Amino acid sequence: MNASASPRLISALTVFALVFPVVYVVSYYNELAIVRFYPMVGELHLNIQPTTFGPAMIYYTWVVISALLALIVGFAVPPRWTAHLWTGWIWVVPVAATLFTFIYETRWLMH
Repeated sequence: MNASASPRLISALTVFALVFPVVYVVSYYNELAIVRFYPMVGELHLNIQPTTFGPAMIYYTWVVISALLALIVGFAVPPRWTAHLWTGWIWVVPVAATLFTFIYETRWLMH
C-alpha cells in the first residue's frame, strides 16, 4: 500500500486477508454450500441431489461465502484493533490454511 491509502482501507484489507482463508478452510472442511451446481444436468440446487445428477460443484460457493464474510468482518473491525497486529499474520494465516488443506487432502492418497 502507498502512503495515500486510508488507514480504514488498510485495516479492512488486513482483516480480509486473515478472515478469508480461515472461513474458506472451515467451509471446505465441512462442505458448507449455499448452492450446488450439477454440470451434468446444468442445474443449480439448494439441496444435495441424487447421484444420477452427477457430482456437484461447490468450490465457487466456498469462495463466495469466504469473500462476503471476510468483507463484512473487514469493514466491521475498527482500524485501532488492527493497528498493532504483527504484519506477518497476513502471510502466516493463508500459508497455514493452505498447509491444512494439503494435509487434509492426503486422505485421498491413503485409500
